Amino acid sequence: MRGRPKALVLGGTTFVGIHLVTSLLRDGWDVTMFNRGRSNPDLFADVTHLRGDRNGDVSSLADGRWDVVHDLSSFHPDQVRRSAAHLVGRCDHYVLVSTISTYANLAQPGTTEDAPLAAFDGPVPDEVDGDTYGGLKALCESAVAELFDSRTIVRPTIIAGPHDPTDRFTYWVQRPSTPGLHVAPPLDSPVQYVDARDLADWLVRLGAGRVPGTFNAATVPLPFGDLLQAVADETGIPSQPVVLTDEQREAEQVRPWVDLPLWLPPSDEKMRGMFQVDTSRAVAAGLTTRPLGETVRDTLAWARERGGDLKVGLSAERDAELAARYAPGR
Repeated sequence: MRGRPKALVLGGTTFVGIHLVTSLLRDGWDVTMFNRGRSNPDLFADVTHLRGDRNGDVSSLADGRWDVVHDLSSFHPDQVRRSAAHLVGRCDHYVLVSTISTYANLAQPGTTEDAPLAAFDGPVPDEVDGDTYGGLKALCESAVAELFDSRTIVRPTIIAGPHDPTDRFTYWVQRPSTPGLHVAPPLDSPVQYVDARDLADWLVRLGAGRVPGTFNAATVPLPFGDLLQAVADETGIPSQPVVLTDEQREAEQVRPWVDLPLWLPPSDEKMRGMFQVDTSRAVAAGLTTRPLGETVRDTLAWARERGGDLKVGLSAERDAELAARYAPGR
Protein backbone atom coordinates (compact mmCIF):
# COMPACT_ATOMS: atom_id res chain seq x y z
CA MET A 1 0.00 0.00 0.00
CA ARG A 2 1.30 3.43 -0.93
CA GLY A 3 2.22 5.64 2.01
CA ARG A 4 1.50 9.32 2.52
CA PRO A 5 2.28 11.65 -0.39
CA LYS A 6 5.63 13.36 -0.04
CA ALA A 7 6.27 17.08 -0.49
CA LEU A 8 9.56 18.95 -0.53
CA VAL A 9 9.33 22.63 0.37
CA LEU A 10 12.24 24.81 -0.71
CA GLY A 11 12.01 27.45 2.00
CA GLY A 12 9.08 27.18 4.36
CA THR A 13 10.00 29.00 7.57
CA THR A 14 8.62 32.47 6.77
CA PHE A 15 5.23 33.89 5.75
CA VAL A 16 3.78 31.84 2.86
CA GLY A 17 6.02 28.93 3.78
CA ILE A 18 4.61 28.75 7.29
CA HIS A 19 1.08 28.58 5.93
CA LEU A 20 2.04 26.14 3.17
CA VAL A 21 3.70 23.65 5.50
CA THR A 22 0.76 23.98 7.90
CA SER A 23 -1.65 23.19 5.05
CA LEU A 24 0.41 20.24 3.83
CA LEU A 25 0.59 18.72 7.30
CA ARG A 26 -3.13 19.26 7.86
CA ASP A 27 -3.83 17.40 4.61
CA GLY A 28 -1.68 14.45 5.59
CA TRP A 29 1.49 15.06 3.57
CA ASP A 30 4.91 13.77 4.57
CA VAL A 31 6.86 17.04 4.45
CA THR A 32 10.57 17.69 3.97
CA MET A 33 11.89 21.25 4.23
CA PHE A 34 15.11 22.52 2.65
CA ASN A 35 16.50 25.83 3.84
CA ARG A 36 19.48 27.49 5.53
CA GLY A 37 18.01 27.16 9.02
CA ARG A 38 18.38 30.85 9.78
CA SER A 39 14.76 32.01 9.96
CA ASN A 40 12.58 30.38 12.61
CA PRO A 41 14.74 27.24 12.73
CA ASP A 42 12.62 25.68 15.47
CA LEU A 43 9.40 25.67 13.44
CA PHE A 44 7.86 22.33 12.46
CA ALA A 45 10.12 20.17 14.63
CA ASP A 46 8.31 17.01 13.52
CA VAL A 47 9.12 17.30 9.81
CA THR A 48 12.35 16.35 8.05
CA HIS A 49 14.76 19.27 7.75
CA LEU A 50 17.50 19.43 5.14
CA ARG A 51 20.07 22.20 5.52
CA GLY A 52 21.75 23.92 2.62
CA ASP A 53 22.02 27.12 0.63
CA ARG A 54 20.66 27.54 -2.89
CA ASN A 55 23.51 29.92 -3.57
CA GLY A 56 26.04 27.23 -2.69
CA ASP A 57 25.79 23.80 -1.09
CA VAL A 58 22.61 21.90 -2.04
CA SER A 59 24.10 18.44 -1.53
CA SER A 60 21.49 17.53 1.10
CA LEU A 61 19.02 17.26 -1.79
CA ALA A 62 21.00 14.40 -3.33
CA ASP A 63 18.81 11.69 -1.79
CA GLY A 64 15.06 11.25 -1.70
CA ARG A 65 12.07 11.35 -3.96
CA TRP A 66 8.99 13.54 -3.74
CA ASP A 67 5.57 13.66 -5.30
CA VAL A 68 5.62 17.45 -5.34
CA VAL A 69 8.26 20.13 -4.89
CA HIS A 70 7.02 23.54 -3.73
CA ASP A 71 9.59 26.21 -4.58
CA LEU A 72 9.18 29.35 -2.48
CA SER A 73 12.78 30.52 -2.50
CA SER A 74 13.93 30.97 -6.12
CA PHE A 75 15.01 34.52 -6.86
CA HIS A 76 17.70 33.83 -9.45
CA PRO A 77 17.72 31.23 -12.25
CA ASP A 78 21.07 29.92 -10.98
CA GLN A 79 19.29 28.85 -7.80
CA VAL A 80 16.71 26.92 -9.81
CA ARG A 81 19.36 25.12 -11.84
CA ARG A 82 21.55 24.36 -8.84
CA SER A 83 18.78 22.57 -6.93
CA ALA A 84 17.31 21.06 -10.12
CA ALA A 85 20.57 19.22 -10.68
CA HIS A 86 19.39 16.94 -7.83
CA LEU A 87 15.62 17.14 -8.31
CA VAL A 88 15.06 16.49 -12.01
CA GLY A 89 13.79 12.92 -12.32
CA ARG A 90 13.15 12.69 -8.57
CA CYS A 91 9.92 14.64 -8.27
CA ASP A 92 6.64 14.14 -10.09
CA HIS A 93 5.48 17.75 -10.12
CA TYR A 94 7.09 21.15 -9.49
CA VAL A 95 5.20 24.19 -8.15
CA LEU A 96 7.00 27.54 -8.42
CA VAL A 97 5.74 30.58 -6.56
CA SER A 98 6.64 33.51 -8.80
CA THR A 99 5.20 37.05 -8.88
CA ILE A 100 3.19 39.44 -11.02
CA SER A 101 6.38 41.51 -11.11
CA THR A 102 7.48 39.21 -13.93
CA TYR A 103 5.27 41.16 -16.34
CA ALA A 104 7.07 43.64 -18.56
CA ASN A 105 4.23 46.12 -18.27
CA LEU A 106 1.24 46.43 -15.95
CA ALA A 107 -0.07 49.64 -17.47
CA GLN A 108 -3.54 48.36 -18.30
CA PRO A 109 -6.11 46.60 -16.13
CA GLY A 110 -6.76 42.96 -16.94
CA THR A 111 -3.23 41.64 -17.46
CA THR A 112 -3.44 37.92 -18.25
CA GLU A 113 -0.86 35.19 -17.89
CA ASP A 114 -0.03 35.46 -21.59
CA ALA A 115 1.28 39.03 -21.34
CA PRO A 116 4.97 39.67 -22.19
CA LEU A 117 7.46 39.16 -19.36
CA ALA A 118 10.31 41.35 -18.19
CA ALA A 119 13.67 40.70 -19.86
CA PHE A 120 17.24 41.96 -19.79
CA ASP A 121 18.99 43.55 -22.76
CA GLY A 122 22.44 42.49 -21.59
CA PRO A 123 23.92 39.80 -19.34
CA VAL A 124 21.83 38.29 -16.57
CA PRO A 125 22.49 40.30 -13.39
CA ASP A 126 24.04 38.56 -10.41
CA GLU A 127 22.28 40.66 -7.79
CA VAL A 128 18.59 40.63 -6.93
CA ASP A 129 17.24 44.11 -6.19
CA GLY A 130 14.21 46.23 -6.93
CA ASP A 131 15.26 46.77 -10.52
CA THR A 132 16.18 43.16 -11.34
CA TYR A 133 13.65 41.25 -9.23
CA GLY A 134 10.93 40.86 -11.87
CA GLY A 135 13.25 39.94 -14.72
CA LEU A 136 15.11 37.39 -12.62
CA LYS A 137 11.88 35.78 -11.46
CA ALA A 138 10.83 35.54 -15.11
CA LEU A 139 14.09 33.69 -15.80
CA CYS A 140 13.35 31.40 -12.85
CA GLU A 141 10.07 30.54 -14.54
CA SER A 142 11.88 29.83 -17.81
CA ALA A 143 14.35 27.55 -16.05
CA VAL A 144 11.55 25.60 -14.37
CA ALA A 145 9.72 25.25 -17.70
CA GLU A 146 12.90 23.97 -19.33
CA LEU A 147 13.80 21.48 -16.62
CA PHE A 148 10.49 20.09 -15.31
CA ASP A 149 7.88 18.59 -17.62
CA SER A 150 5.10 18.62 -15.00
CA ARG A 151 4.89 22.04 -13.40
CA THR A 152 2.69 24.84 -12.09
CA ILE A 153 3.74 28.48 -11.95
CA VAL A 154 1.81 30.83 -9.66
CA ARG A 155 2.16 34.62 -9.86
CA PRO A 156 0.68 36.19 -6.73
CA THR A 157 -0.01 39.87 -6.37
CA ILE A 158 0.51 41.42 -2.90
CA ILE A 159 0.26 38.67 -0.28
CA ALA A 160 -1.52 39.51 2.97
CA GLY A 161 -2.17 37.92 6.33
CA PRO A 162 -0.43 36.80 9.51
CA HIS A 163 3.38 36.52 9.40
CA ASP A 164 3.72 39.10 6.60
CA PRO A 165 7.31 40.40 6.82
CA THR A 166 6.66 43.40 4.54
CA ASP A 167 3.86 45.13 6.52
CA ARG A 168 2.45 46.56 3.29
CA PHE A 169 -1.06 45.23 3.88
CA THR A 170 -0.60 45.17 7.64
CA TYR A 171 -0.02 48.94 7.69
CA TRP A 172 -3.56 49.55 6.40
CA VAL A 173 -4.99 47.21 9.01
CA GLN A 174 -3.00 48.41 12.01
CA ARG A 175 -2.80 52.17 11.48
CA PRO A 176 -6.55 52.79 10.96
CA SER A 177 -7.29 50.62 14.00
CA THR A 178 -6.04 53.58 16.05
CA PRO A 179 -8.82 56.16 16.58
CA GLY A 180 -8.45 59.44 14.76
CA LEU A 181 -7.67 60.89 11.36
CA HIS A 182 -5.31 59.02 9.05
CA VAL A 183 -3.74 59.90 5.71
CA ALA A 184 -4.97 57.59 2.95
CA PRO A 185 -4.68 57.26 -0.83
CA PRO A 186 -7.62 58.22 -3.04
CA LEU A 187 -10.45 56.01 -1.84
CA ASP A 188 -11.37 54.81 -5.31
CA SER A 189 -7.84 53.50 -5.98
CA PRO A 190 -7.92 49.75 -6.67
CA VAL A 191 -6.42 47.23 -4.26
CA GLN A 192 -5.80 43.57 -5.02
CA TYR A 193 -4.17 41.01 -2.74
CA VAL A 194 -4.27 37.34 -1.81
CA ASP A 195 -4.47 35.98 1.73
CA ALA A 196 -1.38 33.83 2.35
CA ARG A 197 -3.57 31.05 3.78
CA ASP A 198 -5.78 30.94 0.70
CA LEU A 199 -2.67 30.89 -1.47
CA ALA A 200 -1.12 28.09 0.60
CA ASP A 201 -4.25 25.92 0.53
CA TRP A 202 -4.48 26.37 -3.23
CA LEU A 203 -0.81 25.53 -3.75
CA VAL A 204 -1.40 22.23 -1.95
CA ARG A 205 -4.36 21.45 -4.21
CA LEU A 206 -2.44 22.41 -7.34
CA GLY A 207 0.41 20.12 -6.38
CA ALA A 208 -1.82 17.24 -5.36
CA GLY A 209 -3.68 17.44 -8.66
CA ARG A 210 -0.53 18.10 -10.68
CA VAL A 211 -2.39 20.96 -12.29
CA PRO A 212 -0.34 22.36 -15.17
CA GLY A 213 -0.18 25.98 -16.22
CA THR A 214 0.58 29.51 -15.11
CA PHE A 215 -1.81 31.49 -12.91
CA ASN A 216 -2.22 34.98 -11.49
CA ALA A 217 -3.24 34.69 -7.84
CA ALA A 218 -5.33 37.47 -6.30
CA THR A 219 -8.73 38.53 -5.09
CA VAL A 220 -10.97 40.62 -7.28
CA PRO A 221 -9.93 44.30 -7.21
CA LEU A 222 -11.66 46.46 -4.61
CA PRO A 223 -11.59 50.20 -3.86
CA PHE A 224 -9.16 51.33 -1.17
CA GLY A 225 -12.08 52.77 0.73
CA ASP A 226 -13.54 49.27 1.08
CA LEU A 227 -10.36 48.07 2.78
CA LEU A 228 -10.48 50.94 5.26
CA GLN A 229 -14.18 50.34 5.89
CA ALA A 230 -13.49 46.66 6.56
CA VAL A 231 -11.04 47.71 9.27
CA ALA A 232 -13.69 49.99 10.76
CA ASP A 233 -16.26 47.19 10.65
CA GLU A 234 -13.93 44.75 12.42
CA THR A 235 -12.63 47.16 15.07
CA GLY A 236 -15.65 49.40 15.65
CA ILE A 237 -13.39 52.42 15.12
CA PRO A 238 -14.83 54.84 12.55
CA SER A 239 -12.82 55.28 9.38
CA GLN A 240 -11.57 58.87 9.09
CA PRO A 241 -9.37 58.99 6.01
CA VAL A 242 -7.71 62.21 4.91
CA VAL A 243 -6.85 62.17 1.21
CA LEU A 244 -4.11 64.57 0.20
CA THR A 245 -4.11 66.18 -3.23
CA ASP A 246 -1.23 65.49 -5.62
CA GLU A 247 0.16 68.93 -4.80
CA GLN A 248 -0.06 68.34 -1.05
CA ARG A 249 1.64 64.95 -1.30
CA GLU A 250 4.43 66.45 -3.38
CA ALA A 251 4.88 69.42 -1.04
CA GLU A 252 5.03 67.14 1.99
CA GLN A 253 7.22 64.56 0.21
CA VAL A 254 4.73 61.76 0.88
CA ARG A 255 6.00 58.93 -1.29
CA PRO A 256 3.74 56.45 -3.07
CA TRP A 257 4.34 52.82 -2.06
CA VAL A 258 6.85 53.77 0.66
CA ASP A 259 4.80 56.18 2.80
CA LEU A 260 1.45 54.99 1.42
CA PRO A 261 1.93 51.24 0.93
CA LEU A 262 -0.13 49.44 -1.72
CA TRP A 263 -0.72 52.65 -3.64
CA LEU A 264 0.82 53.86 -6.88
CA PRO A 265 -0.41 57.07 -8.54
CA PRO A 266 -2.06 57.01 -11.97
CA SER A 267 0.96 58.93 -13.23
CA ASP A 268 2.99 55.72 -12.84
CA GLU A 269 1.91 54.59 -16.28
CA LYS A 270 3.86 51.32 -16.33
CA MET A 271 2.21 50.07 -13.12
CA ARG A 272 -1.31 51.51 -13.27
CA GLY A 273 -2.89 48.08 -13.65
CA MET A 274 -0.86 46.36 -10.94
CA PHE A 275 -3.89 45.88 -8.70
CA GLN A 276 -6.27 44.84 -11.46
CA VAL A 277 -4.73 41.70 -12.96
CA ASP A 278 -6.98 39.06 -14.48
CA THR A 279 -7.52 36.07 -12.18
CA SER A 280 -10.14 34.14 -14.12
CA ARG A 281 -7.72 31.34 -14.95
CA ALA A 282 -6.85 30.85 -11.26
CA VAL A 283 -10.49 30.86 -10.22
CA ALA A 284 -11.24 28.22 -12.84
CA ALA A 285 -8.36 26.18 -11.37
CA GLY A 286 -9.86 26.30 -7.88
CA LEU A 287 -8.50 29.43 -6.18
CA THR A 288 -10.93 30.56 -3.49
CA THR A 289 -10.57 33.61 -1.28
CA ARG A 290 -11.93 34.25 2.19
CA PRO A 291 -13.89 37.41 3.11
CA LEU A 292 -11.83 40.58 3.47
CA GLY A 293 -13.03 40.99 7.04
CA GLU A 294 -11.46 37.70 8.05
CA THR A 295 -8.10 38.68 6.58
CA VAL A 296 -8.31 42.05 8.33
CA ARG A 297 -9.29 40.54 11.68
CA ASP A 298 -6.60 37.84 11.71
CA THR A 299 -3.86 40.14 10.42
CA LEU A 300 -4.64 42.71 13.08
CA ALA A 301 -4.65 40.08 15.84
CA TRP A 302 -1.27 38.80 14.67
CA ALA A 303 0.18 42.32 14.36
CA ARG A 304 -0.91 43.23 17.88
CA GLU A 305 0.56 40.04 19.29
CA ARG A 306 3.81 40.65 17.43
CA GLY A 307 4.08 44.27 18.57
CA GLY A 308 6.81 46.63 17.48
CA ASP A 309 6.87 49.36 14.85
CA LEU A 310 5.56 48.98 11.34
CA LYS A 311 8.33 48.56 8.78
CA VAL A 312 6.73 50.73 6.10
CA GLY A 313 4.43 53.70 5.82
CA LEU A 314 4.24 57.02 7.58
CA SER A 315 5.22 57.04 11.22
CA ALA A 316 2.33 57.44 13.62
CA GLU A 317 3.51 60.95 14.44
CA ARG A 318 3.86 62.04 10.82
CA ASP A 319 0.52 60.48 9.91
CA ALA A 320 -1.23 62.36 12.71
CA GLU A 321 0.50 65.62 11.83
CA LEU A 322 -0.42 65.50 8.14
CA ALA A 323 -3.95 64.27 8.77
CA ALA A 324 -4.61 67.15 11.18
CA ARG A 325 -3.11 69.70 8.80
CA TYR A 326 -5.05 68.64 5.72
CA ALA A 327 -8.32 67.41 7.17
CA PRO A 328 -11.29 68.99 5.38
CA GLY A 329 -12.37 72.20 7.09
CA ARG A 330 -9.07 72.64 8.94
